[in-house]
Amino acid sequence: MTKQSDSPGFGGVPLPGLDPDQFSLDAARSRFGDSFDPIHVPELTPADPELDRAVAELRRLREATAALAHSEVELGDIADRLAEVADLLEPRVPTPSRRLENMWTGAGTRRSNPVGGQENPIAPPVQFHGCDDGSVMAEVTLGPVYQGPPGCVHGGISALIIDHMMGFANHWGGRFGMTAHYEIDYRSPTPLLQPLTFRAWVQEVDGRKTWTHATIHAGDRLCVEARGLFLEASVPVPGQPGARSTIADGA
Repeated sequence: MTKQSDSPGFGGVPLPGLDPDQFSLDAARSRFGDSFDPIHVPELTPADPELDRAVAELRRLREATAALAHSEVELGDIADRLAEVADLLEPRVPTPSRRLENMWTGAGTRRSNPVGGQENPIAPPVQFHGCDDGSVMAEVTLGPVYQGPPGCVHGGISALIIDHMMGFANHWGGRFGMTAHYEIDYRSPTPLLQPLTFRAWVQEVDGRKTWTHATIHAGDRLCVEARGLFLEASVPVPGQPGARSTIADGA
């Protein structure tokens, strides 16, 4: 039998700095009653505000370059200037072992993830909220950098955000675990540059197993629906040979 981890988690990975008393359905109902406005997932304090500034500028570059395909813009001098910046940054990148240690810190695990991490320039602009009906939601507008078919969000991006969001739904409902099975149905094209509503909720629990569902809507139109099976388990701690983090049974 596994035992309660010191830190809540999603996808089998703890989330240092995410206090269960701040972001859990039971805690919210205890404080606000059965009905309350959506509660924003608390953000960690930046370990390095200058890194956040640098990543914000990288996101601007990401969006700008994604919109330049088949344009008449001359980019030779821009590429040269970007190369200069890359040459400045590369010598400062930590060693692989140090990067693993950083990933396991409170500032690293959540803030650098590729879905909603503020320190990761490829992350979509996703902000999650917990709702009084037990679901979690996010309202997102995705730009050309996430394009698949012309004018549409790439199906892999939809799946990426949904899987991440299911983990938050599990935590909100007091469940933890790793993705064991995942299936997704694309019901209609998911548009770029339009507000999208992502929602996920725990559908069923049985011992170590948690079944979680999720949807994406563009207005009233269903674009995507998905189902995932999560299993509670222990996982290795990156950068700490022999150490494991156990995820709570919850049953």
